[in-house]
Amino acid sequence: MLEKKKLLIISPSQFGYLTDYYFYCKYLKDEFNITFLCFDQQFKKLTLSGVEVKYTSLKGNKFTRYLRWLLSVLTEIKESEYDIVFSYSYKYCSVIKLITNRKIILDIRTGSVKENRLRNYLQNLRLRLEASVFDYITIISEGLINHLKLRSKNCHYLPLGAEILESGNKNYDRIKLLYVGTLNHRKIHETIDGFYQFYKKYGRKIHCEYNIFGYGTPQEEDLLNNSIKGQELGAIVKFHGRKNINEILDYYKESNIGVSYIPITPYFNFQPPTKTFEYILAGMICIGTSTYENSNIINENNGILCADSAESFCRALEKYYMKRKSYQHSLVIESLSNHTWDRIVNGNLKSYLNQIIEHD
Repeated sequence: MLEKKKLLIISPSQFGYLTDYYFYCKYLKDEFNITFLCFDQQFKKLTLSGVEVKYTSLKGNKFTRYLRWLLSVLTEIKESEYDIVFSYSYKYCSVIKLITNRKIILDIRTGSVKENRLRNYLQNLRLRLEASVFDYITIISEGLINHLKLRSKNCHYLPLGAEILESGNKNYDRIKLLYVGTLNHRKIHETIDGFYQFYKKYGRKIHCEYNIFGYGTPQEEDLLNNSIKGQELGAIVKFHGRKNINEILDYYKESNIGVSYIPITPYFNFQPPTKTFEYILAGMICIGTSTYENSNIINENNGILCADSAESFCRALEKYYMKRKSYQHSLVIESLSNHTWDRIVNGNLKSYLNQIIEHD
């Protein structure tokens, strides 16, 4: 049996709470000895057989935390003979590349999503400058390569994906909405307003409920809770807070509409949402805003596009109500069958890692 190659994955997000990286580990661990270095964010700790997770404390101010993180990363890289390092594009990640001579892949999951144009520009500029020191870059969207003005010859397209949930045929006769993800800059309260408009008109004709999982600033969470309370929707709209993927699997299986609501702005336009893939491959119809990336994923078989307003979200729910008997569970899943994590890792990422390892 061939000896496994050694892979270090670096991510500030605690293991199991960044979906993409969890599934990278799941499908790489049979061929690689994986060490996962992350912050201990005080969430419930997850384990995965074949993956060694090492935690760094979040105690102290930003400066102390960064120095501790930098030291942890440098120590881990220098003390272990890793064949390849795969690093999330955290702030000042270029320092690691400049100090060490190891083969490091920079993984870019997002550009700046700040609403302030100056801050947005400066954050993207910083990311572009940091990326310039890396020879190998993976990125989730070809549009994002152009948006960030990266050198395309250094970039490798690594798309998003999801798992197929084998939960039998979905029942599309009810309206069971699910939103999973961050609340920051997403204006999810607008979906509650749209849901309320729909419920006033159709609530007596069809069962309606809406479950929201996620996190945000205290202001964002207050805005969401006030929207639920102000429209007296507490019995059918539930905000559950932050949970890991294993804690919400039953909701993926039971819900039939996934909400991929992203403001239609230049900074979100080239951000393909992980949740769009997750909803559809779980057999849900996806109601998503018509960003460039969502428009490339959502079609008549698997979802409904809408504008970023409560009124348009309400109209999308009405369209679902009218079409609900025509949706077919098998066609929903088949529409994105090439985007399972199994196919993405085994057909894309694994060969890319091996190619770099073997390259002198």
